[in-house]
Amino acid sequence: MASTRRNQWRFVRGKWTRSLGERGYRVRLFQKRKGGTFYRAVWVEGKRDIACLYTKDRGEAERLGTLLLAELLKQEPVHVPGKVTLGELWDRFRHEAVSFLDNGATTKLDAVSRAAILVGFFGEDCEVSQLTERDQAAYVAQRLAGGIRCTNGRVTPPVRPRSAEADLVLLHGMLAWATTVRVQGGQRWLRENPLAGIRRVREQNPKRPIATWERFVRTRAAMQKLRESSTSEMEKVRWTKMELALVLAEATGRRLGSIRQLRWEDIDLTRGTIRWRAESDKKRRESVVPLPAKLGDELRQFQQLLSTVGGFVFVAPLKPDQPLDRHWFEKWLVVAEEKAELPKLEGGLWHPYRRKWATERKYLPLKDVAAAGGWRDTETLLTSYQQPDDETLLAVMSEERKVRDRVQGA
Repeated sequence: MASTRRNQWRFVRGKWTRSLGERGYRVRLFQKRKGGTFYRAVWVEGKRDIACLYTKDRGEAERLGTLLLAELLKQEPVHVPGKVTLGELWDRFRHEAVSFLDNGATTKLDAVSRAAILVGFFGEDCEVSQLTERDQAAYVAQRLAGGIRCTNGRVTPPVRPRSAEADLVLLHGMLAWATTVRVQGGQRWLRENPLAGIRRVREQNPKRPIATWERFVRTRAAMQKLRESSTSEMEKVRWTKMELALVLAEATGRRLGSIRQLRWEDIDLTRGTIRWRAESDKKRRESVVPLPAKLGDELRQFQQLLSTVGGFVFVAPLKPDQPLDRHWFEKWLVVAEEKAELPKLEGGLWHPYRRKWATERKYLPLKDVAAAGGWRDTETLLTSYQQPDDETLLAVMSEERKVRDRVQGA
């Protein structure tokens, strides 16, 4: 009698439960909370295996449970067809996707923040295979307006299209990755990308400010004055290091993330090279590039001022085994620019020096500029960094060469 009751649906404390099969080959179906989704539990190789069936319908849960029982009776690998939810997709993507794991710490943290917003809008249980162009448009509208409550409790403010575009780049990347993952039976985890071919929102007028040589000179002079007026040795060291960081940004065009993690051992003044480590690079690529003699001379002077020969160039004061946090670089650059009475560049602090460096080298071979500055592809260098400037625009407009008719018989 007990066995009969167990093999029927029972409603206990507001939750449905049922067992299928007999001892040794049994599948238990149950709800964890009232009105919630159904789960199944089986014993596999002496261990209890529990998984969500992604349905609140008793009939569908029974169908899936019956399929699973049939596989158990045939002694075939346990495989239950189910939905791919956004929460599960993000969890697997950040732990398994090489394209994510190869990124630096800052890029990963940015992705975590954007994933929290995506999950906050769509929900963890969102079945990604059902996403449509309309869903994407609704997300963009809400993201631009603000008011999305993230999984970490934060409420998003109004943003420009660039932020929404970056969120969708992550979402599209996760969906594309899921179509490459194989599950039991050789099937793909996600049969197809539901958003494939759907255009993402684009920033029509992206803010890409570029620093000038005059801005660099005035900011550097302000840092030198701040060092001279410092009342403690700690402050003098701080402004010496900030001046060094500014010199490196202007002369190498590298990202702040790479500069702040630079070690003195990476600077070979004898051979005239500078090494950019993979672990400090956004794209996780290591490179060794020639060091201009002028920059080498300046680095020698800074090394003498700081009386150091090894370890991080920008070491954290209380943590000698770690580099200085990037937020301090941003804070002190703002202080120096205010001291120099310079207007704030809207949309950037350190990155405008990277655009300056790239723009100044437009006349040089593109592949070499990309390799020296740390760009993996030349398309990004062309579209986002090298900017039109008055000098080259005037040269274009002043070109006197004319296209002429070909002289017959010449």
